[in-house]
Amino acid sequence: MKLTKDDIVFIDTYLIKNEVIYVDIRLEVLDHIALAVEQKMEVDNQDFYDAFKDFMVQHKKEILRNNKTHSGFNLHAAQNFLLFLIKPYWLVFVVVLFLFFKYVKVNSYFSQNFTFGNLIFVMIASIALFQFVYFYVYLKKRFYSIEKSGAVLAIIYFAQIFFLPIVGKENVPTITITIFSFLLFGYVVFFIKEIIKFNKHQFNYI
Repeated sequence: MKLTKDDIVFIDTYLIKNEVIYVDIRLEVLDHIALAVEQKMEVDNQDFYDAFKDFMVQHKKEILRNNKTHSGFNLHAAQNFLLFLIKPYWLVFVVVLFLFFKYVKVNSYFSQNFTFGNLIFVMIASIALFQFVYFYVYLKKRFYSIEKSGAVLAIIYFAQIFFLPIVGKENVPTITITIFSFLLFGYVVFFIKEIIKFNKHQFNYI
């Protein structure tokens, strides 16, 4: 038996009331519950409410406990980002990026008043601001995969604070520019990819 749209809304509302705050996690949990309830309705010949109630009596603690493991600082999303960057096509992009910066003297665009480090700060701040406005102001929703991978932006920022004084702030080596540009560009692509995946998943419940 397939659940109706009202049944899906009922489960989603239940999860919201039980503080499953991240939308992408809630959709995964909703998938799990919906499939289990559909099977229970068919096997036990129950209506939706009875099947849902019986399932949650048995599995509520487990489901909510798993949700709590996603709270606070977590490097899992950052690891997903790093795994995303080891795709073969990214290696080609890194080479292209390196050759671009090798033959286009970008250091000539920087000065003591606006260094490469300043550019990284502006880009990171812009990305973070866009994410905040998009999720908290426009969507008014929290998205675990993106919110937690924000740690990557902090790592990139502190990495440039540490490395740029060593390699030089005014004449930054091509490899350094390539690495930081690659990480920031990769993060933006990762962000867009996660949004597209989320929207496709959410579309199934509209």
